[in-house]
Amino acid sequence: MVRRGSGLSGGLIWGPAVIAAVAFAVRLIAGMHTSLDGDEAVEAITALHIVRGHLVLMESNAHYLGALDSYILAPFVAIFGTTLLAVRLCFSLVGAAYAAAMYFLGTAIFRDRRAGLVMAAISAVFPLFAITFGNRARTYGGLLLIEALLLLLTTRIAWAKEGATRGDWIWLGLLAGVALWHDVLLGVPLAICGLLLIGRGSALGWSRLQSGLAFAVVAGLVGFSPWIAYNAFTRLGSLRHLYTPLSTYSVPTLTAAGQVLTAALPIFSGARVDFCGPQTVPWWLVDGGLGGLALAVLWLRRASVRAALHRNFTELEPADWFLLIAPLAVVVVTVHWFNGLSCEPRYLMPLGVPLVLALTLLVIAAPPYRAAGLVLLASCLVMSAFTLTTTVAKYENLVVVPGAPQTKVDLAAAAAALDRQPPDAIWAQYWLARPIQFYGADRFLVGAYGGYVGFPDVQTEVLEAPHPSWLFIEDDPEIAVFEHVCSQRAFTYQR
Repeated sequence: MVRRGSGLSGGLIWGPAVIAAVAFAVRLIAGMHTSLDGDEAVEAITALHIVRGHLVLMESNAHYLGALDSYILAPFVAIFGTTLLAVRLCFSLVGAAYAAAMYFLGTAIFRDRRAGLVMAAISAVFPLFAITFGNRARTYGGLLLIEALLLLLTTRIAWAKEGATRGDWIWLGLLAGVALWHDVLLGVPLAICGLLLIGRGSALGWSRLQSGLAFAVVAGLVGFSPWIAYNAFTRLGSLRHLYTPLSTYSVPTLTAAGQVLTAALPIFSGARVDFCGPQTVPWWLVDGGLGGLALAVLWLRRASVRAALHRNFTELEPADWFLLIAPLAVVVVTVHWFNGLSCEPRYLMPLGVPLVLALTLLVIAAPPYRAAGLVLLASCLVMSAFTLTTTVAKYENLVVVPGAPQTKVDLAAAAAALDRQPPDAIWAQYWLARPIQFYGADRFLVGAYGGYVGFPDVQTEVLEAPHPSWLFIEDDPEIAVFEHVCSQRAFTYQR
């Protein structure tokens, strides 16, 4: 009996480490077969600037997201250089940290380390979009990690046996501030955390809750201070920059609802290739599976549903509250703002944690439900494997420039060739310019058009360059336009 207990204890100790290693490996392998896009390159160039001593408060393109990703990435760029490996290694480790955080969150929610292991194991390999897009330098890998930590701290505070300490509240507030600086989408889990704490008010004691929230608010202002500082000097520049994506990525609500069902949820779950690519499984089957999962979870938590209907909120468990993130996350990408990106459902990312939680509830339930949960999980993994294989075949080394033929190009090799005979300056379309600038270690001037002007000082230098070069994807229709303008103005050039 002693030996058996010792073995079980050892498994529980080594289990999280093994799961984190699997999460890291899955993300690194998938990421190394995914091209670096223009937005990622901007974050990576910013990381390079940080290595060189620059202070950066906000993401260099739109300025409404924090620069946290670039600070996380900076040490990897310093060690591994301006390479795809540096970027993918960094965010694969972030993904491993997320899986580890899910272990601790699951243990706290269910008060059972075995359940924590199940939750961590599922998060390591599902959902597919959280792996492939969360592994990009686009804020979303960090978003999942921060979301899991927020829920963990909230659980510790709301169900502390001897009352939460002042330090717990300070850490929660600090992380909440950093979360809102990092990505406004983290307001979704934060809203549920706030409701949870209010719902637990009578159990915590209202005076203790008010005192704790006061400490959390002060700490939150500290965590949010980079945003405050930037916007104090730019007259709310983040809000002005936010208006563009709010209007650009907005479609009618009914249109968005249809797109969420037919594109966003299937892509997020791993049933379809990103950017509305080929389907592995029909969308209606995916939606049916997710609907069945929701009904099964509601049945399993039926006692909590009754308690909520009778306003006995103190009887609700952490899982009951955190599952509410799922419908809220779906509503956010359906109603009015941020609802026009279903083919690249990155704004659905907060859904990742409650989706894993829902599957965990099914897998750890009594045998009939457990069998259904395991079948559903296995089906999701097989589906995701086929989708990932198709994604790699379709997108590896693919450079997507709007209006140009989709061509597979080794951009790192192209940047190295340019570096051997560096031009005075280069103009290129945004999605081509920024990866070239990163792979070239920002050693030559690169100006971008057709996208954000992330580095205005560089853009000015390129404008003033006496003999700039123009870089195009082969057979880009813009080549003919360029040559026609040069002919009209009697400009000479060498191809």
